[in-house]
Amino acid sequence: MKPVLVLITHVENRAVTQGFVPAAVKLGYEIILVTDHGLAHRQYFSYAAASPDQILEADVFNPLAIIDMLQTRGIEPQLVFSNSDHLQTSTALVAQYFACPGKDWRLCYQAKNKAAMRARLAELMLPNVWSHCWQAQQDLPETIPFPVVAKPREGVASMDVTLCESHAALLAYGAETARGDACILLEAYLQGPLFTLETLGDGERLQAIGGFDVTLSELPHFVETQAQWNGPICTRFREQALAQVEAFGINFGVCHSEFILTAQGPVLVEINYRSIGDGREFLLDELLPFNWFETILSLHAGAALPALETHTPAALVRYFPALASGHIERSPEAFVQQSPHGAARFLPLKRAGEHLSLSHSNKDYLGVLTLIGENLQGLEASADALGQQLEWELN
Repeated sequence: MKPVLVLITHVENRAVTQGFVPAAVKLGYEIILVTDHGLAHRQYFSYAAASPDQILEADVFNPLAIIDMLQTRGIEPQLVFSNSDHLQTSTALVAQYFACPGKDWRLCYQAKNKAAMRARLAELMLPNVWSHCWQAQQDLPETIPFPVVAKPREGVASMDVTLCESHAALLAYGAETARGDACILLEAYLQGPLFTLETLGDGERLQAIGGFDVTLSELPHFVETQAQWNGPICTRFREQALAQVEAFGINFGVCHSEFILTAQGPVLVEINYRSIGDGREFLLDELLPFNWFETILSLHAGAALPALETHTPAALVRYFPALASGHIERSPEAFVQQSPHGAARFLPLKRAGEHLSLSHSNKDYLGVLTLIGENLQGLEASADALGQQLEWELN
């Protein structure tokens, strides 16, 4: 009999459908995909080359609902996994119930809940920043170190993240963004460049795989516009970043952490206890001399982390976010070509005929250009030249 993998997911996404499911098929698992968007997943997998053995529906945000559904059907998994930001705590609890390898659910909660993350950093006396959890119907604290970044406490990426310069700006943000009694996290603005750390761990040993130097859009928003794989900043400060992540307690499976390099050194901005997204997981799978998705699943099956080779070519990703809402009249076509400094490929993320409502997040991306070559300077020059040829028309 095949070992059983329960793969817990929310909305349909490429990392699951084109990454982890094909990897699980190759590894020989019976795949039980549990989702609250069954129809969308059944439609996608009706024509996919690699598919789950079953697609079952449950409230994936409720671990008891998942456990009840699996118990009722007599499903005893050997591996429980999710790549969703929102579902790491649920997944960890389900894995614990079925005695499967997994993450500490408390750490999953503290990584996802940014206020809890700040509290844990303070408890551990790790580099931190002033923060305050605020509900829009409450009074603001008397002393706020403006400018501050306002963000949803359980938010993802740059959704609803804004730099506020005054009490008036904060009140306007709360009136526009807050939903019900949702908590808004206020954080003192950290001056400095953003970089990431990508890690893999088996519960005993944690290895840094690499990272990205990230370029952001103009303030007051924080949309990522470019990422350099193993750029000079993330390479230089990798060990300091790794030490902070380890001290926090992260040690199992895959983790994508983000840091701001301040004058005092790296400070954690976010811990995303899952694989990096926005298509960069597929770039890592292409660059690294091991299969990204299969390695992650093997760790969740209880395998020891091998000494992984992480030497790769240079790579650069450039995103093209929309600057305004509108109906897309014209969009560039996908292409793959050889640039003077390496291989280049462009993937349109929005097509002619679609309507885009500006969200100041990665949902605004019109397309993504990926380049792989020998050096970052050459790739940057190629990205500049190719980017000038890409045109969209929005009305």
